[in-house]
Amino acid sequence: MALVSFAFHGVLARPRSWVVGLLAAGSAALLTLGVALVGGISDGTRRSLIESGTGDLQLYNATSTGTPVVVQDSGGAPELQPIPDFANVEARVRAVDGVREVVPLEVGGAWVFRGNYLDEKLSSVRAVAREPASPAREARLALLGADLERTLRDVVRDDGRRAEAFAFLKEDEAREDRLALEAVAEPAFWERFRAEPLETLEYLENRVARQVGEGASIDVEFLASDLALFPRAFPRFELVSGSLPPPGQRGLMLGQGLYEQHFKLPVAALLDTLHRERSRGATFAQDESLRTVAERCLVELPDLLARLDAERSQAVAQALGTLLGHPGEVEPLLREFLTLDDANFDARYQQFQDVLAPHLPLYRVRPGDTLVLMSPNGSLGVTGVPVRVWGTFRFKGLGGDLSRVNSLGLLDLVTARFLANRRTQAEDEEVRKDVEALGLAQPMAPTDLALQPAAIIEAPEPGGEGPPGAAPPVFARHEAFPEHFTPEAMRGGGVLQAALVLEPGADAGAVAERIDALAKETGAPLATVDWSEAGGLLAGVVGITQVVLLALAALMSLFVVMVSGSTLLLLARERVGEVGTLRAVGMQRREVFAVLLCEGLLLGVLGAGLGVGLGVALLRLVAGQGLPVRDESLQVFMGGNVLMPQLSATAGVVVVAVVGAVVVAASLVPAWRGSAVLPIEAMRKRED
Repeated sequence: MALVSFAFHGVLARPRSWVVGLLAAGSAALLTLGVALVGGISDGTRRSLIESGTGDLQLYNATSTGTPVVVQDSGGAPELQPIPDFANVEARVRAVDGVREVVPLEVGGAWVFRGNYLDEKLSSVRAVAREPASPAREARLALLGADLERTLRDVVRDDGRRAEAFAFLKEDEAREDRLALEAVAEPAFWERFRAEPLETLEYLENRVARQVGEGASIDVEFLASDLALFPRAFPRFELVSGSLPPPGQRGLMLGQGLYEQHFKLPVAALLDTLHRERSRGATFAQDESLRTVAERCLVELPDLLARLDAERSQAVAQALGTLLGHPGEVEPLLREFLTLDDANFDARYQQFQDVLAPHLPLYRVRPGDTLVLMSPNGSLGVTGVPVRVWGTFRFKGLGGDLSRVNSLGLLDLVTARFLANRRTQAEDEEVRKDVEALGLAQPMAPTDLALQPAAIIEAPEPGGEGPPGAAPPVFARHEAFPEHFTPEAMRGGGVLQAALVLEPGADAGAVAERIDALAKETGAPLATVDWSEAGGLLAGVVGITQVVLLALAALMSLFVVMVSGSTLLLLARERVGEVGTLRAVGMQRREVFAVLLCEGLLLGVLGAGLGVGLGVALLRLVAGQGLPVRDESLQVFMGGNVLMPQLSATAGVVVVAVVGAVVVAASLVPAWRGSAVLPIEAMRKRED
């Protein structure tokens, strides 16, 4: 206590030493703010991932070479083995204390073709052809048919496009397609169109439309799950358009970000980009990138014009004539309208949304349309699985169209199994029985080849081909990709991972230990990872922010050590006489060292405590209601559009301890040198 008292009086008697305390206070305040912000980002990212598909834990097969993720990085989906007998595992895990939901998942990727302008024109004509017969319907059909005929004549004259289309076809297919093009150029074909429009349109779609090309390919990262359970388990899910697939029916839900970025008319998507940037304060006059985007609107004009049928062209020309104040052809009117600057953009963007958009094919895919998902499959080449688009969705509060999580697709597990060419347990059992019935010890083809539909060739029985007049055998029609499925088929197809959603307040670590105990008890190869591993690329951002904070703390500590050490050394030189007096009255060197070191400790701890208090006050003053996050692409890391800094009492104590330790470390050399002064030298110095 005597040493502490000496140290306390020494600090009070030397105001210049308070510089060290103030430096400690400033460092502690900055660290407090940094720790609170990193804590807020970590908590926000955790909530975002847990509430949008990751769950509190991810369950997977422990024999897998990889660990499950929900948001893929550039390396793609990890290699996972199916969870054996998932239906039984699901029931057992659901009974574990603390588990609320077990949501089967699969993470994968595919691609689709966007489609071409001819597909859209055929779709418009088909819609009119299906209307009940009437004079108005006949007039519209004649108008659209004439426009379609002009478009197809352009296709016939496009030698380059024909050569490109035929290059990838077999000889027989190429010959048939050439004949189809020649037929389109004949008047008799259009006479048939007027008599049988729907049959003619089907012929055009199957034999001619593909010669225009498939359009650009779009990568689709997806989460496959039980689409009835997923929205209930994850509160961030929000239906934007359409509806969820009925239970037991295959389907695809497009993320709203994916839908807006890749399936929207390019001109409309570019205008949205301009509107978003201008809302952040950018201007055409000062931002060259904005002017570049505006120029791209004009570059995309031919694509827009190609997608307009005769009815749409007339409607757009009339609307533009009214908006611009003079009539004209649709192309020059659109070019004039899309010549944008700071003076006219806001008005024209609103006019585009209110007046022009209703007349345009704004989206290339709509709820109810069918897309063919394409996926590579090893030696099988590419698998294409048709699936109906039921609607669009977003994870609310996690950013808009630029958010990573809103650019995912949501798919049913059965379609994902079709894409991966993975058989169900029932199919495996059927194959096994067939192999045994044929007397084979093992399958005759590799596993990947065995996944292909097999042709059945029956040997004729002795005695000829059967009695005369006998009816040929009737085989049941097998649907390659059935639209409907049973719950057993969905969960029996080899589930790769499952998200575990825990009860409120349940400890994820304790639940993971219970599942480990269950795995040992049952012998099932089960393992779990938490959100920080399953979050993949997004969760990695939290680790990056923590590394950055540690680096800043290290630099700040070095600065504190240098400034504090030099200040205390200077003060130690001024106290040589005082130290000599203390040594002369009997104080030992180690006691002098302890007093000087205790002074540094007092300065560090008191300053750090003051700094933490100042940091907490600033947080409550500036961020008491949270910090608004306007950048949509960052909202997923902040847990929404408001970042709530998080500072626990433990974190505050750690900041005080760390800053105090840094100041004590800076005091070691000055205290050692100050205590090393001999009493006679100190007394002589005092006399001088």
